[in-house]
Amino acid sequence: MTMQLQSINIPMLIAHAGGDPWAVNQSLQAGRPAQISDLAEAFHGAAVCTAESSQAFADARQRFEAAWNRENGGHPINDSDEVQRVTKSLGAQSLQLPKIGVDLEKIAAALAEAQKAGAARIAALESQLQTLDNMITQALAMEKQADLSEADKRALAAFITTCEDNAINDTKAALNDLLATRNGYEGTLKTTMASLHSEGYDPPQTVGGWFEGPLLPGQVRNLGPIAGTGANPGIPGIGAADLGEVVQLPDGRYLAIFGDSFSGNKAYDGTHYPSVAVPVTFDEQGRPHFGEPLTGPDGSPTILFPPPPQAAGKNTLPAGSIRMRDGTTYMMVAGTTDLNPDGGTWLTKVTNDPAGGWKPIDGSWRPWTPAPNPNNVPHPGTSLTSQPTQISGYQANDGNVYIAADSFDRSQGVTMYRVDPEHVSDRGAWQPWNGSGWGKAGEVATVPLSPDRYGELSFQEVGGKPVVSGFNSSPGVNQVEVRVANTPTDVFSGNSPTVIAHNDNQGTPVSVPQPYGGYIMPGSTLDNLNIFVSQWNTQLNVPYNVQQVLVNPGP
Repeated sequence: MTMQLQSINIPMLIAHAGGDPWAVNQSLQAGRPAQISDLAEAFHGAAVCTAESSQAFADARQRFEAAWNRENGGHPINDSDEVQRVTKSLGAQSLQLPKIGVDLEKIAAALAEAQKAGAARIAALESQLQTLDNMITQALAMEKQADLSEADKRALAAFITTCEDNAINDTKAALNDLLATRNGYEGTLKTTMASLHSEGYDPPQTVGGWFEGPLLPGQVRNLGPIAGTGANPGIPGIGAADLGEVVQLPDGRYLAIFGDSFSGNKAYDGTHYPSVAVPVTFDEQGRPHFGEPLTGPDGSPTILFPPPPQAAGKNTLPAGSIRMRDGTTYMMVAGTTDLNPDGGTWLTKVTNDPAGGWKPIDGSWRPWTPAPNPNNVPHPGTSLTSQPTQISGYQANDGNVYIAADSFDRSQGVTMYRVDPEHVSDRGAWQPWNGSGWGKAGEVATVPLSPDRYGELSFQEVGGKPVVSGFNSSPGVNQVEVRVANTPTDVFSGNSPTVIAHNDNQGTPVSVPQPYGGYIMPGSTLDNLNIFVSQWNTQLNVPYNVQQVLVNPGP
């Protein structure tokens, strides 16, 4: 800040304005557009370019040069080495190099424009605040004069209040302008990063740090598809997939558990996997890398979830997990027809041998009770007295296991159960939350924590706090939300969610037509949650994929 304020308190101003415009601008200024542009030039120079790609690059470079007015600083990466690394990794796909160059230059131009706009807006705000501060300081000095009349005192007090109100309003306006600038840049970044992924280029951490600063509270970044349609490289042999909840095996390895998956390039295209276990590792940036699937398709002897007799012939799909502090993980499985859990649900224990099938735990199967007198016969909804058909839970620091539950068909609100760790797999030992305490073990929870309907859930303890991410399926809402609380039963109480994927095509950082899912990944922190969000265009069956979304839900 270049201001010399005497009377305006910046922290109080930020509190009354509802946000910090300087922090938003700082996050923009943390990016390094000159370095991105240099790298883009290196890719462009190494490529055999068409007239079209050359013109696209020239257009983006012109935008960059018009916005950038600072010296190019040195940077800790050799552009030539990075181009060689990518060229080698692309192999036969090296014709993608000119497209990578164009996309990088577009990011550089968008970031430079955002930084220029942000700096100008902050300069204008600080000029306004300095003028107001000078006037307030002068008025405060005048108030000390001994010969002031009561009318003069009232006039000065009113003047000071007006100046203070103007300072707050000016700061609010600047905050909104800067948020719009940042969101515009992030929309461009989201689209262009998805293009880079499809071209086979995932920037290393050093380069990724040039694009933007750390996440601010409430900020969301969608890094694009990482599995299914549009993902590159995605999952070997599987072109369309959803869900992707990650569970840890007893030996420490991680598996991503996808739902209905297909070998083709859209839903229902090619070989069908009812559920599939895929090895996954995470690099230093938190980005996933998938190995060959460990379980097989329909009719295979290596299907992931062999059903109990009550669900024979049903489509077996993952319906959430419970993570214990000793590393044990249980999963719920639903036997479905057209996404109705009409084959009931059961629990299974995660083992090191998914190809051997994660078999039902004896006595854990429960039936699904559809709603009576349904208005929609194919999808009747779930009765309020039905056993839960979708869950997510964890063992908390207090030793208890807390389980958030709803219905697989997304027709009910979220309820809560508690159970001691020795009896997690005994559904008859689960105690329902009744709004004021824990009820009798084995009874169905009928008091929802929220009036909204929900689908997929991911309920974990992150940084010592309960965090829930899930799909709000209420009519007219249709968005993936994140909530943070102090206790498990308060996770839906009075705190506004952070929306990370909303059903629209407006091009904002959270715009994802027909989103769902929302699984929290290992390594997440309260200021940087790594979440898998799904998308399925049910009319075209493409996109049908899993996208990686980062969010800082804030306090």
